[in-house]
Parts: sequence; C-alpha cells; structure tokens
Amino acid sequence: MKKNLTILLILTGFVSLAYFSSCTKIDEETTPKSLTYAIIKGEAKANLDLSNDTNSYGGFEIQWEKVPLDTKVFARINSEDLQNEPTDDLYQDILFETSVDNSGNYEVQVYAGNSNTYVTLFADNFKFDQKINDSVWEEKIFAFQTQEVMVSKNMTKTFELIFIP
Repeated sequence: MKKNLTILLILTGFVSLAYFSSCTKIDEETTPKSLTYAIIKGEAKANLDLSNDTNSYGGFEIQWEKVPLDTKVFARINSEDLQNEPTDDLYQDILFETSVDNSGNYEVQVYAGNSNTYVTLFADNFKFDQKINDSVWEEKIFAFQTQEVMVSKNMTKTFELIFIP
C-alpha cells in the first residue's frame, strides 16, 4: 500500500508539473500592439473684455483673453479608429482630460492610429464677469462648441479653442 501511495504521489507530481509547464506564451498577434499617440495643443481664448476691442487704427478688432485657469478640456476618440482593419467587435469611446494652464494653454495626449483618428474636443463652460466698458460688467456663461479634429500617430496638432457667451 505504501508503495502504491508513493507511485500515486509521483504520478500526481508529474501530472501537475506537466499541467503547469504546458502554459503557452501568448502570441504577439493576440496581444495589443503598442499604442501610439498624438498631441493636440493650443490656446483657449474668450472675449472677456469688450472695452479693448479696437486695433491700432481705432477700428473694431476682437482682442482675445485667456480663459480661466483649470478650465477642463476633453478629447474623445472611438477605439475603432485605432484599428487598421476594424472587425465587428464592440468598440467604445475613450476619454482624455486636461486643464487650461495659467498661460491660457492646454495640451492633451491621445491615442492615435497609423491613419486618421478622429478626435472630438469639448470643454466645460465657465462663468465670467465680462467687461462691457469701464463701468459695466455683465456675468455670462462662456462655452466652447464641440469640434472634431483629425490626428495620426506621432502628430502634434495645434488647435485654438474659442469660448463664446
């Protein structure tokens, strides 16, 4: 009986060893390829002071001011745009977020495919007391209208965000 138990334990050990060592390495074809990126950056502006909208000749010309610090900017892509040959798989939107810095600039890094990747840009609204003239300010809500830009891998795209009341 002791001999049979020893043989059974040895066989169990070999079977366990064979089972755990039989795991195969995942083929590179089934793992996602390394992701590539693009950068979208630029200024975020609004006409916050109407009293200074003149040019050097005295004519009307909008003078843009930077939007408030930490205004949120979002970039959304659909994962299907990252595929060279899309299938019937379920794809989903991927959201990226950044904030406007104290210089009125933003920069967001997004995934990008080898060819055109469509990126939808949108931003949070903000309240601001717009200067009408030297003695009048009016509280307004400024908004950026959603825009679509196109990028591809390793591209840096400059895109100005204009917020309007």
